[in-house]
Amino acid sequence: MAQAMDNLSNEKLGAAPAPGGKKRGKKKRKKRSQAPVALVYFITLLLFLGVFGMFALTIVNKLTDKSDQNVDLSGTYIDSFNTLYARVNNKNVLSDMTIVRICPEQEKILVIPLSAFTVSSTDNRSTMREIYADGGIRQLSAAVDSTLGISTNYYVTVSNDAFEDCADIIGGFVYSPPEELYYLSPENDNDISLRQNESVSLSGKQIRLICQYPKLFSSGRQGNTEFLGLAITTMLNNAFDQVEITSNSLDILYGKISSGSVTNLSENDYKQQKVYIKEMLKKQIQPAYSLIPEGTWTDDEHFEMSAEFKQKIYNEMEATKSQEKSGEVSEE
Repeated sequence: MAQAMDNLSNEKLGAAPAPGGKKRGKKKRKKRSQAPVALVYFITLLLFLGVFGMFALTIVNKLTDKSDQNVDLSGTYIDSFNTLYARVNNKNVLSDMTIVRICPEQEKILVIPLSAFTVSSTDNRSTMREIYADGGIRQLSAAVDSTLGISTNYYVTVSNDAFEDCADIIGGFVYSPPEELYYLSPENDNDISLRQNESVSLSGKQIRLICQYPKLFSSGRQGNTEFLGLAITTMLNNAFDQVEITSNSLDILYGKISSGSVTNLSENDYKQQKVYIKEMLKKQIQPAYSLIPEGTWTDDEHFEMSAEFKQKIYNEMEATKSQEKSGEVSEE
């Protein structure tokens, strides 16, 4: 009896049973690691989340595309808006400018090319290039507004690379020079040699170089400004001739222009403009036209805009206002 009690006591304490006593209880099972099981569950969870995320993104994109396609702007008040595109070179020097006014209601796009050597009315002495060098795009925008008598809603700086890329995406344009154009550049692969009245398809780089090379045209820098207006207007109309390609390229174009740019054009602003542009694309029209600056070149680096041309700009801005804003809505 004493022997049995000793064995029981030893088993409770985890000690070996006394000699001669019977070993009681089951053998302890060796515990298996749970790490592989947990890893399998974790991988399965990640796969589920990934598949669900892709499914959700697909649904959202389809709904977004559908909302873009089904927008009806008829009877909606949409005011025209002006954007100043300021092209700057790799040294951040102002090369040229373009005002683009989009009038969704009348389905028009007005293009006004501007030389960087346009004299500002803020002091009647400084050029736009000098103003940009001193105060950047914001001060430049204010000077352009004051000089032209307009109000720009948005401003964007555009690099040489962005300008070339966007022109190439659109497809450039076919140009027949009114005179022979020849310029030998000190840099490699930057020469311009075009024969009079001989049609040539220009790339983005060629367009940029013709816009900026001095003494390329017999009319001097006025010729550069006129060519800029022709190039932008023609490329915009070409883009409207390629409805599907342009619709699918709008996000790419916006990304090219906005990358590294100084601008007050937000992504939400762009999305709103994108809706208007897509509606205009559906009309299969060529909406772009230009007003080429008139005035006097006092020398090769100073252009004074005429009062008559400023009046033309004012008249065109008034003519392309929303009917509701201009008070011309019919009572019918």
